[in-house]
Amino acid sequence: MRRTWSLVAVAVVLTSLLSGCSGGENSLTGPPMGERALTGQVVPVGNLAGSSPAGITVMSTGQMAVTDDAGRFAFMGLAAENVQLAFSRADGINASGTVSAYASSVVVNLEKTQATIVETGQSKRELEGLITEISPTSITVNDASTGGPVTAAIAASTVIRKGNRTLATTDLNVGDRVHVKASVNADGTLTAFEIMLQQSGTGSGGGQTKELEGLITAVSDTSITVNNASTGGPVTAAITKSTVIRKGNTPLTAKDLNVGDRVHVKTTGSGDSLTATEIMLQNPG
Repeated sequence: MRRTWSLVAVAVVLTSLLSGCSGGENSLTGPPMGERALTGQVVPVGNLAGSSPAGITVMSTGQMAVTDDAGRFAFMGLAAENVQLAFSRADGINASGTVSAYASSVVVNLEKTQATIVETGQSKRELEGLITEISPTSITVNDASTGGPVTAAIAASTVIRKGNRTLATTDLNVGDRVHVKASVNADGTLTAFEIMLQQSGTGSGGGQTKELEGLITAVSDTSITVNNASTGGPVTAAITKSTVIRKGNTPLTAKDLNVGDRVHVKTTGSGDSLTATEIMLQNPG
């Protein structure tokens, strides 16, 4: 059954959870019984810049909220796991984004068809995925948990390693798979305190492995094409009888995959001749 939370009702329910209220800003205590409250504020940007943040419907796991005049919304009783937020309004807004299990408050930079979610209500965040940009001062990862790029600053104290071997930013490349542990700053930005290189996306030789991550643009019983986040372009890999297709521990077939699904694909081969060894469905479209 869908539950609709008005901001007045939520404010009453949240009284026992909110602390340190000052200047309209709230901080949340830990969620009870494996559930959590989530508060947020929508900020119109891009093709919505200058429009009102009020009256935007926000949907999540059978619940619905409507933003107030300041763009604020809130939910109660969300499961302590990643959740999807969907934003809509009669003027053409149709966007969605994922909030990690760690977050208790968010700021949503909203365009008509795109929602960029900045998680502010946490002290630490972990990212895992392929590097899309890397420099001596920052790293951008196509985060598997949210399905979009997330940037973290690299400081002098940031530890970069593969196993027990210490690395430098020059050892990291676009397309490498990394696990990043980051602290959340007061303004919602991230600073990486540890970057772990899991698998290099570069190499040479006919037997090299390559990992793809992104949205499916074409799929059949014999091949899959993914708009690879690390290159920003489509990459095709063959599907064979030995290709493992799964979501978590649930086995799937190619027929369970659809255009728009987000997947992580492990392949072997080189150049334009890639064969998928494993396809992991991350987020159905």
